[in-house]
Amino acid sequence: MSAPDLLLSWLLTLALHATGLLALAWLLERLGALRHPGWRELAWRGALFGALLSSLGATANQRMAVTATPEPSVPAATEVAPRDEGGQPVPANPARALRATLPGESGLPQALARRQSDTQRNLASAGERDALPADAAPVTLSLPLALASALLLAWALGGLPVALRLAGQARALVRWTRSPPGRPASAATGLAQIVEGLGRAMGLDHLPGLRLVDGLSSPMLLPGRRLLLPSWVCDLDPVQQRALLAHELTHLQRHDPAWRLAQRLAVLPLYFHPLAWLALRRLEALSEDACDERAATLCGSGRPLAECLAACLAHGTRPTTVTPTLAVAMAAEPGPVVRRVRNLLEPTPMNRPIPRTLRRTALVVGLAAALALPGLAITSVANPAYAEGFLSGLFQGTSVTETDTKSHYVHRNGRTGERIEMTLRGDVVFTEAEDDIAAISGPGEFELSIKRGGVERSLQVLPGKDGLEREYRVDGKKQAFDADARAWLAKSLPHLLRETAFQAETRGKRFLARGGAGALMDEIDKIQGDHARGKYLAVLFGNARLDDSQLQRAMALAAGIGSDYELRQALSAGLDNQAMTPSGQVRLLETATKIGSDYELAQLLVQLAKAQPLQGPALQAWRTALASIGSDYEQRRVLSVLLDKQDPAAARLALESAAAIGSDYEARQVLEKSVAMARADADVRVAWFRILDGIGSDYEQRQALQALIDAGPVDAGLAGDVLDALADIGSGYEVSQVLRELAAVMPGDAALIERYRAVARRLSDHERGQAERALDRFSMALVD
Repeated sequence: MSAPDLLLSWLLTLALHATGLLALAWLLERLGALRHPGWRELAWRGALFGALLSSLGATANQRMAVTATPEPSVPAATEVAPRDEGGQPVPANPARALRATLPGESGLPQALARRQSDTQRNLASAGERDALPADAAPVTLSLPLALASALLLAWALGGLPVALRLAGQARALVRWTRSPPGRPASAATGLAQIVEGLGRAMGLDHLPGLRLVDGLSSPMLLPGRRLLLPSWVCDLDPVQQRALLAHELTHLQRHDPAWRLAQRLAVLPLYFHPLAWLALRRLEALSEDACDERAATLCGSGRPLAECLAACLAHGTRPTTVTPTLAVAMAAEPGPVVRRVRNLLEPTPMNRPIPRTLRRTALVVGLAAALALPGLAITSVANPAYAEGFLSGLFQGTSVTETDTKSHYVHRNGRTGERIEMTLRGDVVFTEAEDDIAAISGPGEFELSIKRGGVERSLQVLPGKDGLEREYRVDGKKQAFDADARAWLAKSLPHLLRETAFQAETRGKRFLARGGAGALMDEIDKIQGDHARGKYLAVLFGNARLDDSQLQRAMALAAGIGSDYELRQALSAGLDNQAMTPSGQVRLLETATKIGSDYELAQLLVQLAKAQPLQGPALQAWRTALASIGSDYEQRRVLSVLLDKQDPAAARLALESAAAIGSDYEARQVLEKSVAMARADADVRVAWFRILDGIGSDYEQRQALQALIDAGPVDAGLAGDVLDALADIGSGYEVSQVLRELAAVMPGDAALIERYRAVARRLSDHERGQAERALDRFSMALVD
């Protein structure tokens, strides 16, 4: 199981467990089953942290199970990594790695092969799985890596602002804790004596340090036992001061500053879950309620603390000191404070504290139940290399930009730290051997920067008064352009010129002049990038006449292009510039089936149908190519061009392929396009009516039949075929419409008229009457 699979498995398991546990806590509270505030707090806290622990445990069990279970040895094909002319590995094309994860010419077969391999491994280890306890087996889901990656990316991007906000709040809290504002409370205030008395009553071993802060609206407890008090606290009477300090000391006794930070960290991975935020709000509210209740108990009444809270609200209207969010403030928000004041003033009975042993027992039982929850194991169906490099793949890629005056190439590999950047401005001429820059005309420039293995080398070449001026740097420091630098440039240039497709026309013609089509195809065979390979193939097709064997090799080179667009462009260049024999058409069509995009494949087939005749050997290749188009619209678009050829073979091929069209509308469009050929050729007519029979819509069938009738004279044979087709139309209205149109043009053959009446008899009285009246023209002809 790869790291992305483990991360997604944990996230989905966490979401599942959190939903169940937090929903249970909410339901118990709503039903009144948790009357004691302590039980409510324990339920919400146990649900929040229990979901984290149980999901981590379930995911850890999956990881250990995968690690401990040996996989049977399965023979695997060895893939040889491509290398450049210097023998160095060529950086992997991330776009090609991504395409291998998607359904298409390469992704789907690989995915199916891996699923088959996984099935074999599952069968091989079935005995081991059967030996596991039932609750130890996680629910396994298989997701396309594209979907798994999208889920992880969405979670990371959505959580980033939440994490940044929490980090900012934590920094503010640390800054206040290290350098608290204000001044120490003097003995004259009497606050220290009150804290000492309360500490003895509450059994506190350590008391907080007190500081008075001007402009503070509410008391605030910071980590490290630092208690900040507003300066107006000195104006309160001793009873109110005692209530206020009792509230804050209870926070200290409960370790609420630590819990507050821990709870917000627990909510961070669940930022998308509304129940997690509800749990956070309930826990903070229950914490304040518990401290209010304890302070009221110590003071004998809730009124002094209620008066302190009212004072906090009065001073909080215009605070002059901005306080950190993560600090435990007695009156941070007005809404909850009003509710607390009302509770303190009402004569409610005080709750006895829950015994510690009972709390711990309930916590252990709850966590044990949470840990028994099943987990989710995610297996992504994709290229394993891409799965391992998912996160690093976000920071790698290749881009090529070309304008009239500038060509720019950048390649990054976030996994290896490699970066290559090359820029050409103006007319840059390379040597015949492509090991150096021969000349730069006008205000041109050549720049090359390669970072590999932790070392960055760069070269800038500019035209000067006495020739070319070179500035060579290693890790930013100027170095002499010596033999070592020349060897580095000579080793890098051929590969870069090849992969960037810069000056592809000039280089391609140079290879053709040097060794013909074979030399250029040798060079194309070394190209890894889809864009560059497509451009060089276009140069080959446009500047060389290829025989059958050379065309076959060129098509094999084109099949190595992973981009549907680039592959279509390359094959289109072949169609534009090469005389296609029937065998050449077959090879081109076989290569075209590698295109996964319905649009790109349809574009190529439309071009081929317009440019080349359909001959015997190519018909089967055409059938295969047409069957590769999944879109009804795109398939109909190609079939329409075939029908425009007015060739019986092309028409039969089009109607045969139209059987795969699922849209009744698109199928009817094909039939309307082919009515002329259906009238002229008996075999085409048979195929025409076969497609009509597959249309489910009565309306579309009627439209097609009317188009056939309106296209010209109707003989007895065609009229009989139309009457036979009406047997499959269920709508009486549609049948009546076709009968009336047919009656106006069909011959007055007695047997044909009787067949007409037989079809009309199954209609309703109204529809039958209309159909019968349409035959009146034959009676009038007999009278005349």
